[in-house]
Amino acid sequence: MDNMPLNVVILGSIPESILVMALGLVMIGIKPSWRRLIIAAVIQGIIAYFVRRDVPFGVHVLYLYASFVFLTWLIVKVPFITSVFSNLLGVVLNSLVEGLYSIIALGLLDISFGEIMSRSWLRILIFTPKLLILLGILYLCIKYKFTLEEEFKVIKNFKGREDSF
Repeated sequence: MDNMPLNVVILGSIPESILVMALGLVMIGIKPSWRRLIIAAVIQGIIAYFVRRDVPFGVHVLYLYASFVFLTWLIVKVPFITSVFSNLLGVVLNSLVEGLYSIIALGLLDISFGEIMSRSWLRILIFTPKLLILLGILYLCIKYKFTLEEEFKVIKNFKGREDSF
């Protein structure tokens, strides 16, 4: 369990939530309302604070994924199945970037993960480049109109419902 300070929620969790939701939606060809996305991300940041505080490590990922899905569906206003797939994409991409970045950063800085997590400003400083990497990926996807929309049409045709996505 993790006691996430307010500065980490505001400068870490909320921006990460915006990027995870936006990346997932953009990757399947949806341009989200940024206003709705920010509202959902602020709520997700608050949820993350309580989940990380009260739920054991590992299990917290399932709770946070579920809240991502429901907030994207309810606030961003996309179909439920779209929310499931877009957030799965966003969470997986975030996890890949975070995992690779963490290995490199921890190796270069010779600092323990526990020490980073116990010092809020260090935590923000260390993980800000990860957010910048995600932002860069989002920017490139938007600029070059890169999506996985065609791949998800297979799912739509399988379901037999054109309104799924």
